[in-house]
Amino acid sequence: MVKKIIAIFISCFILVGVIVIYFWRDTQFQPQSNDLIRYFVLLPLLITTALISPWLIYQAYQKYKDKKQQVVANAQNQNVDATEPTQVQKSTWLQLNIYASGAYSALGENDSTLEGIQMLAGPLLDNKLSGSHGLPVLSYRIEALDQLLSEDTTDEDMQFITTRQQRIMLLIQHQIQQHNELLNAISAHLQHSSLFYESQNLHEYRMHPAWIDPTVSSDEETELKQIEPVYRLDKLNVHIILSEDVIHTWNDQSSHQSIQAIFYELGIIPQKFYIEYHFISRSSVDQYLIELFDRIQKQSHEIALIIAADSELDQDILDEKIWGKNAYTPAEFVSSWCVTSPVVEIEQLQPLKTLKLVSNQNNLKQIFDELDIHDLPQYEDEVPFVLVVEDGADIKVVKKLEQFFAQSPVEPHHYLYCQPMAGHTQNVAKVFGLMLGAQLPDPQVAFVYSQDLKAFIQTFSEINQDQERVAIAD
Repeated sequence: MVKKIIAIFISCFILVGVIVIYFWRDTQFQPQSNDLIRYFVLLPLLITTALISPWLIYQAYQKYKDKKQQVVANAQNQNVDATEPTQVQKSTWLQLNIYASGAYSALGENDSTLEGIQMLAGPLLDNKLSGSHGLPVLSYRIEALDQLLSEDTTDEDMQFITTRQQRIMLLIQHQIQQHNELLNAISAHLQHSSLFYESQNLHEYRMHPAWIDPTVSSDEETELKQIEPVYRLDKLNVHIILSEDVIHTWNDQSSHQSIQAIFYELGIIPQKFYIEYHFISRSSVDQYLIELFDRIQKQSHEIALIIAADSELDQDILDEKIWGKNAYTPAEFVSSWCVTSPVVEIEQLQPLKTLKLVSNQNNLKQIFDELDIHDLPQYEDEVPFVLVVEDGADIKVVKKLEQFFAQSPVEPHHYLYCQPMAGHTQNVAKVFGLMLGAQLPDPQVAFVYSQDLKAFIQTFSEINQDQERVAIAD
């Protein structure tokens, strides 16, 4: 619009100027300064105004008409919205039983990691790593791994894998060893299930050193266990979640042999466990977890051990990461869950907690109604129980977090931001933060918040008590 007015004014100015100059030349008129302003400024403006006035009036009328129609349309839409019922977005839930959980980082082990995050424990100066200027950098290093790593350097097999994989393998082995008691129970159940339902693995179990009883013949022992019915358990699936950065350097054979040796000592034959590696990125972790949990939920005769581990405590890795950046804080950590579908039963074991995950619902009131969560005592405490696995320094994340919990008793002091403890080692950090939810004290219901998925971790005994109270009331 402005361009059109300027174009008309320039045209009028040129036309008037040409006519006036030729007229003054023929009449030999000597103009003064007032004449120049009158004929070369005011007259073109007057002609321009006269030419564009009808068009301006027409444009103003059209805008007024359109605005009036928009007001009428908005009023009609509001009436329609008021008369139509509000559509409730359907929630999609995933539920798993948690039999064991663990976490290990530079801040401590299990609940000590949560305490370190609450105390805002930061990285320490690492004399074994140097930045671009040759000075030591800050890092979240697990010092205990250094001694274990120095002991394993004598192993010839360890010399052919990267330092990063060596540290990650030590973290994985640490978590497996933390679940020895549980894995022994699973091993016994797998044996009993195989003896009761199968025949192809009987010979392997008879010959396994862990199941040889010198006082009882193998035939007598087999007959005794075959007559005892047991819930069918076919397999232990081990899911190793790693960063996509190690996909090209990870030695599957070395890792597989190391884990297989541990399981064999526990009495689990190779036919009864399966190891799967998942290489994830920071952007794909949400969808990957949903698909993995959905698979596990549908496995009614299998149990899953999920281990998420990462380490960037390697000078070569740091040199790559720090390129073009002012600062980079490497870290290492590992977490684990032993989970099953809700229908799975394991001899002499009771689930500790239950995980309920919703992936397409942002209505907190509807979520609480579906979970039957209303007045919780933890609302009155100042102890954090909402684990935020995204960047708390991102203003968009904070705004969405506040909007999500706006209509609930959850206050800002209940938030616990887990991401800082992983430094810049972030590809697997969200999985670590999710698993930390199982480390909260039993009376609390842990809320794990992410923009794309929300998880709720509740003590299993509390759920049973709630169900019993409902049954008695009915």
